[in-house]
Amino acid sequence: MAKFASADIEECASRIQLGSEASDLVLESYALPPSNQEISAISTKFNADFIHNGMPPDTRLVSSDLVLFLVHHHMLVDASTNRFDAFLDSLRPFTTIPETSDFLNIILHAIYGLSCSQFRPTIDTLMTAVCLFPKYGLQPKRYIHPSSPLFSDIRYQMPLSPLMTYVVSSYYELEELAVITSGHLLSLDVSTMSEEMVEFISPVYLKRLFDLQQGRIDTLKRLFAAPPNPHPATSRCDFIAQKTLTRAWSLYTVRLLWDARADLTAGAIERTYRTLDDHVACFDCKCALREHVKGIVIEWSEQKRTI
Repeated sequence: MAKFASADIEECASRIQLGSEASDLVLESYALPPSNQEISAISTKFNADFIHNGMPPDTRLVSSDLVLFLVHHHMLVDASTNRFDAFLDSLRPFTTIPETSDFLNIILHAIYGLSCSQFRPTIDTLMTAVCLFPKYGLQPKRYIHPSSPLFSDIRYQMPLSPLMTYVVSSYYELEELAVITSGHLLSLDVSTMSEEMVEFISPVYLKRLFDLQQGRIDTLKRLFAAPPNPHPATSRCDFIAQKTLTRAWSLYTVRLLWDARADLTAGAIERTYRTLDDHVACFDCKCALREHVKGIVIEWSEQKRTI
């Protein structure tokens, strides 16, 4: 799991640290003689050639790092409940938006229902941009759902920073994204979450994650509670001799469950008991052990892995 810094939450909840993908957005140098405002570049997507439903762009937005975006006024009005934080009320030819181009680019792609994957934004940049949606009158649920391009962009990058994705998803009640992300947090120690994370995450989603982890650990303990079934007594291995396997099973189980985690893999289970298998001399005991471990692995593999 990618390491999560508490600062990410602080930035997401307030003003977010500037990103670094702006260089991927530019097409050419551009200058504005009317106001002497310098434009460092123009968006490769949202430029004069960006035609939407047969209409050329009619609104010019400038990011804080001086990248020009040419968009459609009616698209922003339809998407926003506050006229893009009132910036659409400006009568100026160029409207400056106080966000860097990487964030503004993601926001505009979401409004137009376009994927921004070609610009390679990081998952932290994507989720930080999502935190800016309400500021500009955008409802995250409207733009982040299983059939939306932004959902796909986030899902592709999510394994690199699942905790931040889950925290932000919970805050905005992005159920489908939170469910998918929870499967990557089975090893998360909830008690180690910073105060900032705990304050930002939805209590309901935090409890659901805890219940998922605890439920899987309880299931794990139940599966290993019983030793392999004894086989009919033979001249070489009677019921008393079979207790050796029972004791060995208990010892190996204690070792396995001592640090039991909800993300324990089937492979780890098999490797643990393969060592025991190598020390079992009785063929019938060996068969009973293998059958027992096989049953556990199958049932464990079928356990729920998401909230």
